[in-house]
Amino acid sequence: MVKWHEWVGASGTAGRVRALATDDEAFDRAGALLDAGGVVAHPTSTVYGLGGRPRPEVDARIAAIKGRPPGPLIRLAASRDAVIEALPGVRWTDAARRLADTFWPGPLTLVLEDGSDTGVAVRVDPHPVVRRLLDRAGGLLTSTSLNVTGSPPARTGGEVRAVLSGIGSEAGAVGWLDAGDLAGSTPSTLVRVTEDAVEILREGAVPAADVTRALTPHPRSPHPVGESSR
Repeated sequence: MVKWHEWVGASGTAGRVRALATDDEAFDRAGALLDAGGVVAHPTSTVYGLGGRPRPEVDARIAAIKGRPPGPLIRLAASRDAVIEALPGVRWTDAARRLADTFWPGPLTLVLEDGSDTGVAVRVDPHPVVRRLLDRAGGLLTSTSLNVTGSPPARTGGEVRAVLSGIGSEAGAVGWLDAGDLAGSTPSTLVRVTEDAVEILREGAVPAADVTRALTPHPRSPHPVGESSR
């Protein structure tokens, strides 16, 4: 059963487990907090993340909790269709489609061109808790690893509690969908895809060799190059 914790920008009595009868209640609480502009710690297939609605003010709050300057954060999506619908300006090259079809849902983050200077980082994660949260949130969340910048990402309940208990009152309400300790794993592999090139920015849970293999044409593939397998 998923447990629900909630902080109100301070340690001490905050963060107590709320007595909930069902998982549905925990996800309802999480969804209501997101709707109100709050942020929620949630599991992924690699590490715990900190997510919220994809709004500039929410991105800024998440950055403040992490102790880093404001900047672009990853967008977690329920599916590639959800990315296309929510981010219509994203450019899907043949290479981006190949990688998404091969590794999503999974620990591969794609940085795609969207007309901005930085592009947008997107991932479809398979963890059942974050997928239920995405269903409740309309298919898209802004997210990043849960940690203070410079420290390892949180993977255990104790590490999550240590990060969230240290936030200041200016952070407002912060929730935690507690799925227990996560299995040890490296963060997602980060790949930038442009019209002209594919660049591995960070090798993580998906080996670089697997990325390269997925981009190698397969003459007998049932799907023509550039055509989605969905």
